[in-house]
Amino acid sequence: MINGLTLVFLILSGIISKGCAVRICCSPNSILFKYRDATNSDIYQCASNGTLNLKEFPVPIEVIGEMIAPQGLGLEGPEPPHNDSDNLLYELPKCKSATILNVTEQSENSLYLRNDSCVGQLDKRKLIVLSCDFKKNVLSQSVKYVNKCCPLGSIYVSENNTCIVLGEPDFFVYSSIINNPIIFFDNYSLQCSDNQAFVEYTVSAKIVQFSESSLVWKDGSNSLPFSKFCIDAIYDGYEIPSKERYSSHQKYLVQACQDRKICQRLPCIRRCCGEGEMYAKGNSSTYCKSDETDIEFQGFQNLNINANFSKPAEFGILHRLQCQKFRLDPDNFPDDAHTINSSDGSLIIQNTRKRYTNTQYCLERVRPNQKSSCTHSSVSTQR
Repeated sequence: MINGLTLVFLILSGIISKGCAVRICCSPNSILFKYRDATNSDIYQCASNGTLNLKEFPVPIEVIGEMIAPQGLGLEGPEPPHNDSDNLLYELPKCKSATILNVTEQSENSLYLRNDSCVGQLDKRKLIVLSCDFKKNVLSQSVKYVNKCCPLGSIYVSENNTCIVLGEPDFFVYSSIINNPIIFFDNYSLQCSDNQAFVEYTVSAKIVQFSESSLVWKDGSNSLPFSKFCIDAIYDGYEIPSKERYSSHQKYLVQACQDRKICQRLPCIRRCCGEGEMYAKGNSSTYCKSDETDIEFQGFQNLNINANFSKPAEFGILHRLQCQKFRLDPDNFPDDAHTINSSDGSLIIQNTRKRYTNTQYCLERVRPNQKSSCTHSSVSTQR
């Protein structure tokens, strides 16, 4: 793990200089603790997990927690450890204060660090900043954080519209749109309300750029605050990344919850159930129930659309349709064959050319029975 992180730091040296890089406080799986020195000041230190002997430490200590290595762009690894009797300790700056931040949608988009400070991660979305003694001629720093759609160590593969485990992440692929230190949070699951559309964008560095607090479209048409979206680099397959991946040609998947009026300018399809639900079969009907499957990634592939539909570069998903409706069953009734228009999200019956807008039809995944994990798609239109 440390070797992989070191590789990331070295690769980034040409994009984010060492002077601008944000220092990581501790190595992964190490223990952060504090104690009071002779001046009664709090001193923070890290020890390799398994080597910290609380009973034999010369002064009383307070354990803060086990550290996770933050991952992202422009992050510099901790200083190598040294031996101190029975403890393997990591050198930290003389930090006299700590700020622990639980990152939520209401949090600021950046951490602003005093000079000679470091950042660590205690939990999936909990960061800690150690603010240290002032040093002359050392610039203050800031580090942003953004949500990754796929789990860390996974990539988004366009050919099957899903996340695939790859191993060590390649954050350099984001260098064409990011030029400041940034931390990626793991596998962010968007929770859109019924009054919002779940929107997917396929963009490139020619289209978007990270600004001070948002992902902005260069033509001024759109802007998304960091806490309101997730992003992942798009891989066309399992090929080894080429130089093109580190250029303006690299494409990215962006997912966001936006006001449903966004569907006035991009195609939106509609699901019958709410977010986190799917159809289940009852005695004589189907109904929406909580989806108990372990889906780590929301997106187009989870719908299992069996209609003729080409995924556009920008589209939205709406939820719920309250009306009397009937099910289309093209497998058993050929006259029910239909397509979904990738320009406006409308559904068209192929035999009659009858058109239903996204306020008149919905589609949903169906689990046939409680014992089966197989799903298929159900399409219903307004009577």
